[in-house]
Amino acid sequence: MSYLANSTITNKAHLHQRIMASLRVQAIWTDAESGETVSVDGMTENLGETSALVNLDVLPPVGSEVTLRIFDEEKTIIEVPTQVIRVERDPSKPLAALSVVNNVKKWKQNALSAAQDWVTRHWQLNYEEEWVN
Repeated sequence: MSYLANSTITNKAHLHQRIMASLRVQAIWTDAESGETVSVDGMTENLGETSALVNLDVLPPVGSEVTLRIFDEEKTIIEVPTQVIRVERDPSKPLAALSVVNNVKKWKQNALSAAQDWVTRHWQLNYEEEWVN
């Protein structure tokens, strides 16, 4: 019985970190039908260890390769190749889930750090404003 309990614990799925942050992004891909380059600006909803959920007015097709740039104000934090793994076509909030293809270590260092900094800044602003009033 103890063996079963132990194996259940050791086979537990690894939970991935997700940071809810609104960072400006640019998504660039090539339209498969026209061959034209599409460039769309948007915002992140959240960033994970190997992924990002982004709000874009125009959604890339599932399975397509997208170059994702994340900005902090006007400075590029990171530019990485991603693949579209899911889209949500809600007209009020169209979302694309992107999986980072390469540079995962750099993604974790730069993108997740920037997202955490964003959360810290906004938490402090909200916290200070609440206590000021």
